[in-house]
Amino acid sequence: MKKIVKQLIELQEIDTRFDELQMQKGDLPLMIEEAENDLEEIKSQENELEIQLKKGEADRRMFQVEIEAGRGKLKEYEDKLYKVQTNKEYDAISLEIDTKKMEINELENKILQSLEEEEETKKNLDELKERLEKVDKQLDEYRHELEEIIKHTRAEEARLSKEREKITEVIDKRILRQYQRIRKAKGGLAVVPIKKGSCGGCFSAIPPQRIVEIRELNRMHTCENCGRILVWIDDFVE
Repeated sequence: MKKIVKQLIELQEIDTRFDELQMQKGDLPLMIEEAENDLEEIKSQENELEIQLKKGEADRRMFQVEIEAGRGKLKEYEDKLYKVQTNKEYDAISLEIDTKKMEINELENKILQSLEEEEETKKNLDELKERLEKVDKQLDEYRHELEEIIKHTRAEEARLSKEREKITEVIDKRILRQYQRIRKAKGGLAVVPIKKGSCGGCFSAIPPQRIVEIRELNRMHTCENCGRILVWIDDFVE
């Protein structure tokens, strides 16, 4: 049991140092992730606006073709109007002329509306491009800042990883799972020393008899209040 407790103490020391190294990175990993998500969202919006612009151009070309065809038809009706011989024919062709003029006018209004929408879309697109440039620049700064931190911690992290792997390969897997479960639930601190007769995690008082039992190392003990693994650290100081 002494060997297992010693392994747990060493594992906790390694993981605590890992946590300290991660803290040096601060919120940078999260900020990078958020900036990357912002970039993807902006690019998606940009793509949608580009599609809108292309659709607007295609619609206007189609409207223009319909207008030209309508004007051709209108000329035919106007030419026929001078050749009619009855009032009934005159009224029928006049109605066709009025209808065609309304259709042409409606198509021209659609073109004007499309041009107004295009102007608004281009304005929104310019704003998105500005945002994209700012976010992209900010992301580069975050990445550079994080890389500088990683440069200084990479070697130590590699060493700690090797040390951790050595322990996790030999330690009892059931105890390792218990350690990891407590560590996850208790903010990274699973193994704590007894300090001045109290738990080093939650500071609850430990009865003297319990401390004696902990020092005997017959089994692993956890704090009755917080559930952390309790150790008498002096027994392991070389």
